Amino acid sequence: MNNVCESDVPLSTDISTSTDGLVCPVTRQRLRRVSLQEARAHIAGGRALQVRAAAPGAAVTGETDPVLLREDAQAAYPIVAGIPVLLAPEVLCAPGVAARFDLAAPQYAEAYLEMEFYNASGYREADALRKAGSLLAVASSESLQHLERLRQRSGVFRDSFPQPYDVWLHARMDLQSQWDCYSHIGSVKGQRVLQLGGSGHVLLVFLLAGAAEGLLLTPMLGEAEAAIAAAKILGVADRFRCLVAVAEEIPLASEYVDAAFSGGCVHHMRTEVAFPEIARVLRPGGRFAAIEPWRAPLYGVGTRLLGKREPNAFCRPITRARVAPLFAAFREARYELHGTFTRYAMLGLQKFGVFTPLRRAWWVGRTDDRVCSVLGLRRFGSGVALLATK
Repeated sequence: MNNVCESDVPLSTDISTSTDGLVCPVTRQRLRRVSLQEARAHIAGGRALQVRAAAPGAAVTGETDPVLLREDAQAAYPIVAGIPVLLAPEVLCAPGVAARFDLAAPQYAEAYLEMEFYNASGYREADALRKAGSLLAVASSESLQHLERLRQRSGVFRDSFPQPYDVWLHARMDLQSQWDCYSHIGSVKGQRVLQLGGSGHVLLVFLLAGAAEGLLLTPMLGEAEAAIAAAKILGVADRFRCLVAVAEEIPLASEYVDAAFSGGCVHHMRTEVAFPEIARVLRPGGRFAAIEPWRAPLYGVGTRLLGKREPNAFCRPITRARVAPLFAAFREARYELHGTFTRYAMLGLQKFGVFTPLRRAWWVGRTDDRVCSVLGLRRFGSGVALLATK
């Protein structure tokens, strides 16, 4: 795999506000940071730029200063708190050239319907982290507690990623899938890594393991601000960038990243669109890995008894049909199923406040997989690791 060498992305250089590699999510033309005044002059002869019409429950970002001007000088995108907002419906155009977007389209619907809730949650977390200056300020987040433990580790452990497992893994219910993903991606030292969706906590793990640059793509501005606050506490903010966007329209140049990861977000995506997009932005030989829920035979029974971990109409576990585009988009692809007997059991216990210790969860998961491999029952697993190479 082609790595981003230190001469390309010096670790001592603050790249957190860089516009390198950013493109329009629709046309893929390059973007550059300019003042609002300059953007108005180029696009609209000095007049205010036009935003899309507001839809019920979907706020419009609108003009900011500065903005990202598209290279054809026909459109721009907002920047909020230093974070590029590259959702296509947020595009700024000349008056009378209104861009029309169907916010009910699958690639936008979930983001806009849930934006208010997740932004508010993210802003609260960001505020708590900034005030306390400690990752321990959010005691309910196991992944932040994990990052705090990693922060206190010596550099020797940071250079060993992904070994040993009990240092780097933290996904209690999906340790075997997480191990598959980390092993598939391998060493991230000196690489540019993209995380698609989520809190960005795994991306911060990669930065602690020596990644040269981390890019978090999330449709939620609040999540991005919380991730930046955590990155500052960890001392990696100068190598960390956030983009507000969706995986179906990744606003990055082709062949820009070395590795990509997603944790529990692919099953919210249109996989027939997102997988080719992920492959597009990866360099030749680049690797993609994702941890996801799989629609096992007992999924319906489990959700009726225990409820869904995430009560969300867009939350649909991965199936063979939904994973099929992975094989078309990548040169090599496979998936590994885990947790036939024990994953739902541990999830059920967790619903009642009983948390399996990480080392015990690792042993239970390994035993489950070994027994089910012998019995031919791995195909009934409820968790999956998606693994692909461009």
